Amino acid sequence: MRPLSPINAPGLTAEVVRVSELRDAGVKRWRRYCSDLDVPMRGTRASPNIDGTTWKARAAGLQLVLTPGQFVSRRSAAKLLEIPIPWAPEGPSVPIQFEVGAVRPRRPPDRRGVIAHQVLPGVLNSVPAAPNWLPEPADVWALMGAVVGVEDLVIAADHLISQVRKKQTPGCTFDQLVDAVDRFTGCRGVGRLREALPQVRGGVASPPETKVRLEAIRAGLPEPLTNCPVQTPGRRLHADLGYPQWRIAIEYDGAYHFENGAEQAKFNNERRERMRDAGWEVLVLTSHDLRNLRPFLARLTRKINTARLQHSAAGPH
Repeated sequence: MRPLSPINAPGLTAEVVRVSELRDAGVKRWRRYCSDLDVPMRGTRASPNIDGTTWKARAAGLQLVLTPGQFVSRRSAAKLLEIPIPWAPEGPSVPIQFEVGAVRPRRPPDRRGVIAHQVLPGVLNSVPAAPNWLPEPADVWALMGAVVGVEDLVIAADHLISQVRKKQTPGCTFDQLVDAVDRFTGCRGVGRLREALPQVRGGVASPPETKVRLEAIRAGLPEPLTNCPVQTPGRRLHADLGYPQWRIAIEYDGAYHFENGAEQAKFNNERRERMRDAGWEVLVLTSHDLRNLRPFLARLTRKINTARLQHSAAGPH
């Protein structure tokens, strides 16, 4: 068996490249088709020692073979932009599929593992271009209206407008979401977009915060305020959610709250003690609570009812 030589292609440093790029760089044909080079997408090769069967590698391969008028779409685009969405399970036994769109009259690529659709000219705010072939964030959100539910659209939109307020990317403004819904009139899923839009709020740090807010409303409770200001002596803090009229704060402890161990726990405890010292009730929930929110919502209901009674007993000021 011929020993495999290293890929000697100066300038080609990406983990996934086009076969034509290897050819133009002088890599011999026999080397371009060796078994140590995985094929993420037909017409591409992964570098030696790179697993070309992963979602990330196959997405990179897909972006290399798209052409003007085609684009990565819906949940696939959202995943690349790190917009929180429900995602199918991954693993060796699960086929990897990508959602790809095209602006008519162009057609999406006819490839294995591609779920294709088309949009009319003018639906997208701008036609995606190389190298990423990704629509603008507001358009990615609108494209997902065809394939995800209203709650997931609210979660994604909360994330996007919260990102842009924090000057982080990718994000978009609420007005850009409104504009996208107008442009998608007549498209599949626009009804879900219109239902989701009035429920979108900014100041959200994580998807569970949106889920808790929506579940509280479904339970008949008043809508909690996102990024709720809590004035403490000498400093204004912000709870994830809250009811300032009753001084009730809701805090979600996600996985990131435990990444720094005791130091992070100390910071969280001191922060919440400052809120309690200022006369606020602080309710804390974790990912375990999200599996069944009914006990937490029952506890929240009791706190609200108690606060209402106390407020009523105090009378007008």
